[in-house]
Amino acid sequence: MVATRNHPKDFEPSPTDSPGKRSTRTSTEPSAAAATDSPSKRFTRTVTKPEAADSPAKRIARTSLSTSTTSTTTASTANRVAPTPAASPPQPPPPRPRTSASSAATTRTTAPTSMPPRRSAAWSHTPSNLTLIWLAISLPLVIWDTGYVMLRPYSMPGGFLHAPLWKPYGLYGTIDHVYGFKAYNAHNGWTLAQGSVNAVETAAYLLYLYLVYAHGEQAATQGRGAPDKAALGRLRGLGESRTVHGRVAAGAVVLAYSTAWLTFSKTVLYWLTEAFSGFDNIGHNDPLTLFFMWIIPNGAWLVFPAYMMYVFGQEILQGLELAAAGAR
Repeated sequence: MVATRNHPKDFEPSPTDSPGKRSTRTSTEPSAAAATDSPSKRFTRTVTKPEAADSPAKRIARTSLSTSTTSTTTASTANRVAPTPAASPPQPPPPRPRTSASSAATTRTTAPTSMPPRRSAAWSHTPSNLTLIWLAISLPLVIWDTGYVMLRPYSMPGGFLHAPLWKPYGLYGTIDHVYGFKAYNAHNGWTLAQGSVNAVETAAYLLYLYLVYAHGEQAATQGRGAPDKAALGRLRGLGESRTVHGRVAAGAVVLAYSTAWLTFSKTVLYWLTEAFSGFDNIGHNDPLTLFFMWIIPNGAWLVFPAYMMYVFGQEILQGLELAAAGAR
């Protein structure tokens, strides 16, 4: 706009010129300008002056035609020369994420808390209440029997210690002569020998009971080897157990198994002695007296020790199997 006001006459044709002259002058001016203009001016004029002959509609049509021609040529060329795509190589597995030292330490620190308590999976000694009741009944009887044997003849009939504590042995001495005057006067050593073994058994059983009650806890779970609690009815407490854990449990079960084996072996030897001696000390009794006064009382020390050996032996085997499995 400024250039137009400053030079109005440069852009207006002369009124005396005819249209033919104006056309001739217009066609010849670019060549003269091209001869006199510098390259920089020509570049400027080319950039700043668009072609006046083309309208916007023609430019759009020309651009669309050239674009469609280029696309068709490109597509046909690609169809002729495009090679068959080769199989892509197998992709490597994604890299494993690195664990920082802090997260690993956190994992190691928090892992033990998510594990269950070891006691639940550890081996334990679970004597049933039936076993403990048998020991509670048998131990006083064995102590009573051992005292009578050790204190003979003062504990025998006529001795000052006989009544009232050992008075029932006056009758029993007439049924089993091992406890009567016959064996004592014959200096039969078997009576005192088995009494000495009774003292050792009693001390071992007392130590076992101490370990079970001092280090164990009463549990409502089924005791090992005990009858089913549902079948016992009101006596279901006999089927429950007292549970001991850890090293104390291992020592207790070995002690109980060894002592039960000692009791069982001594009683078997007692019976075999009578059988191999022609029943010298009990053969004078009638069958009914022999059954109720000798077989039943002495047979209890065969049945219950054998039961304890079976139950405690199973627990020992279970502990060994767990130890062997953990060592693999």
